[in-house]
Amino acid sequence: MNRRTISLTGCVLLAALAGLSLAPLGCSPTLVGENTAVYSMGKLRARVDREMNAVYEASVKALEELEVTVTEKKKDAFAARVVGKTADERTITIRIEPEGDASTIMSIRTGVIGEQTEARARAIYDKIREILG
Repeated sequence: MNRRTISLTGCVLLAALAGLSLAPLGCSPTLVGENTAVYSMGKLRARVDREMNAVYEASVKALEELEVTVTEKKKDAFAARVVGKTADERTITIRIEPEGDASTIMSIRTGVIGEQTEARARAIYDKIREILG
């Protein structure tokens, strides 16, 4: 009986550890179709049917129009990143990656998960879409 209890306990422990080891991976939302935006795990992810350079320029302009101080702008042929600070000291990070010639995947994080992060991310996304036309 003692041996059986240990093996049952071991199995439960193993299952718990396996679950915990997979937890940081999270579930990444699947973006279906163009111009879709999904908010999950503190980020708004979107596929935009425009090339990366246009989305990068629109992201910088959107933050400026929303009176967010742009603190970092980086871009190369493989990815781009725009970082800004709001008046209430929240960091906004926009990551942009090309997906083919005329499509881009972007993510917008607006501070720590909590109050107003989704609303702010959607406002930034809407501004970017408005600028892109």
